[in-house]
Amino acid sequence: MLLSSMRCLTTIVKDLEVELETTRYNCKENMQQATLIEKERFTHMQWDMEELRSKCLEVEMNLKAEQEEKARVELAKLLVIQERDLFLNELDVAREHLSKLHKRNEELEAKSKADVKLLVKEVKSLRSSQSELKQELGRLMKEKIEVERTLQKEKQRAESASAANSKLLHECEILRNRLQECSVNFLSEEEDKLIVDTSSPSDAIDLLTTSDNRIGLLLAEAQLLAQDVENAVVKMDETRNANDGNGRTSDDELRKMLTDMFIDNATLRKQANSVIRCALNMYVQAEETDEEDEEVPLRKTVLSKFLER
Repeated sequence: MLLSSMRCLTTIVKDLEVELETTRYNCKENMQQATLIEKERFTHMQWDMEELRSKCLEVEMNLKAEQEEKARVELAKLLVIQERDLFLNELDVAREHLSKLHKRNEELEAKSKADVKLLVKEVKSLRSSQSELKQELGRLMKEKIEVERTLQKEKQRAESASAANSKLLHECEILRNRLQECSVNFLSEEEDKLIVDTSSPSDAIDLLTTSDNRIGLLLAEAQLLAQDVENAVVKMDETRNANDGNGRTSDDELRKMLTDMFIDNATLRKQANSVIRCALNMYVQAEETDEEDEEVPLRKTVLSKFLER
């Protein structure tokens, strides 16, 4: 854009110089033509004057012989005088016009000189501005290259973060599905009480033990995944600090928070299993010591005693 502006200004300066030279040449040529025309008019007028003189001599010679034509001759003389006066007036007008043309020519020459001086100043100013614009262009190009590098780095970071997020979400989805499979399905709620729907407490305890084992494996995998995320975040922190001094981003914190939430969820599942197992063990102990009491279906009493205490 700056280069095209400089070229346009250079072209305008050249066009103005050509137009100035053309104007000067046209003024000079017009002045010469006007001078020639006035010379021709003056010559014609001299010829006319000579003709008038000859006519006057002829009139004087024939005046005595041709008295009857005196009136006509006087009239002719008067007409000649009028024509002469007219020619003289035209000559005066031509001289005045020539003077005006000469004055106009001088004004144009003075204006052209002033325009040339102004154009010279503008050319010098444009050359100085061109140097400054070149320096500014160089600085802007350097800034553009630096910004493009920064944008490329940010794009690579964004792509890396997106890939890491996609991978983490996929792995967390797998772990979540596996954690859902570890849930026990023999609990239900009736009238603000938890009820175990199974044939015997020992079967429920076995299911809880299996669920705890599977949750323990998932916790180990989740902790390894969390460690991988933490290592990746630390590595990205070192890279950012080396490049621009920025610390962790919200994506890094979200990835770490996601793994921590999964670990907390799995831990809570395991703790819930421990609470249920404790309740079942207390129920079994109470059942062994209370064999004489009336037998009640397991489905309606497994957690009731534990929860009613």
